[in-house]
Amino acid sequence: MGERAQERERIEHGIAPVFDGRSEVLVLGTMPSPASREAAFFYGHPQNRFWRVLAALFDEPAPVTNGERTDLLLRHHIALWDVLASCDIRGASDASIANARPNDLGRILSAAPIRRVFCTGATSARLYGKLCEPATGLAAVKLPSTSPANAAWSLPRLVEAYRPLAAELSPFEPPVLDVPAVVDLEAAIAAAGTGLDELMERAGRFLAYEVRKVLEGQAADGAETVAVRPADDLQTSPRRSPAGVPTVIFCGNGNNGGDGWVAARYLDAWGFPVCLITATDASDLVAEPARTAALRAQASLGPASRVLLSPSDAEVAAALRGAPVAVDALLGTGFAHRTVRAPFDRWIAAINEARRQGVFVLAADVPSGLSAQTGESAATTVQADATLTMIVPKPGLFAPAGAAVCGFVRTAPLAYIEPFLKGARTHL
Repeated sequence: MGERAQERERIEHGIAPVFDGRSEVLVLGTMPSPASREAAFFYGHPQNRFWRVLAALFDEPAPVTNGERTDLLLRHHIALWDVLASCDIRGASDASIANARPNDLGRILSAAPIRRVFCTGATSARLYGKLCEPATGLAAVKLPSTSPANAAWSLPRLVEAYRPLAAELSPFEPPVLDVPAVVDLEAAIAAAGTGLDELMERAGRFLAYEVRKVLEGQAADGAETVAVRPADDLQTSPRRSPAGVPTVIFCGNGNNGGDGWVAARYLDAWGFPVCLITATDASDLVAEPARTAALRAQASLGPASRVLLSPSDAEVAAALRGAPVAVDALLGTGFAHRTVRAPFDRWIAAINEARRQGVFVLAADVPSGLSAQTGESAATTVQADATLTMIVPKPGLFAPAGAAVCGFVRTAPLAYIEPFLKGARTHL
């Protein structure tokens, strides 16, 4: 390496802190690496494990975009910045730092109820103690670096080391909202910059994440190892598929079905084959963003996955036979009828029969046939083992009939909703 390459470069930070008036802990790195400066966000190196650690702490999919990373931080009341505003440094080498100037952390501390400071890595902790602690009066907890250079620390070990951070946070319990209020909330989120297409992408990824947890829990020793294909912006890694049997995803014609199409795309990219059952070809769907999501998924599915368009009852039964998981993404929160039209009524019956044979059934947002508002069930309603409801819980899931068919209910926190809840029509 030449002499010029060894010279330090004066670097100005240039990335704004993430925080708001609800932030409770402050996490500080040292200085953005070249990869982070290029990505214009913290921990931007693709091999840095910071975002995977936080996602694992809160049992959710790892964020992919800077917007999703910001959302994760704010949802969990975490402020994020770095100790230094500028310094002389060689590349990403913290050991080479000289002439360091600290950030003005008072900008955050005066606006948010920060009660604990955490530093990621020894250099961050050392510089914070020297340059910042005398002004803040808050001692910092040193956490291990999530850099790929810190190879001695595995991801599970890092997650355990970061648990004290999560323990300092006040968990947010989303309110139960009436279905019309959820529609208003989605509109407010979209108006603030996170559109329905982005919410669908997040919902489908979260749905795939929940399916993957079931699949990995069921994978027996010796199960086939599947090589994962590269896929646009999907975070992929080799996974084990239980005997290679596809997960069966039932997609309706609306945006609930769109969630299923997105989930299929992610599962296929993660190496889990899917069998997607639909009554309408992706190109013939009308609802948006479901149509766009379906076309994208259909174009990306690998050879181990397939789409069954308007299959016979025998084909549906054959697809479900031995399947590890069936995903119900047929009817969403807008359903409020006494009967379910064909062929969805027959598909629901097939899902319920498969469940009796041991197939795990996961419902997207609400079991099909159940009114998310009233909890009334149609004559044919999916009996789920678990329901992943989106953004906030809905009242029908907890009514007696709803509780009887939902199984375990989990809410997928697709967006940071606290700023939008003032005046929302909370269900009483």
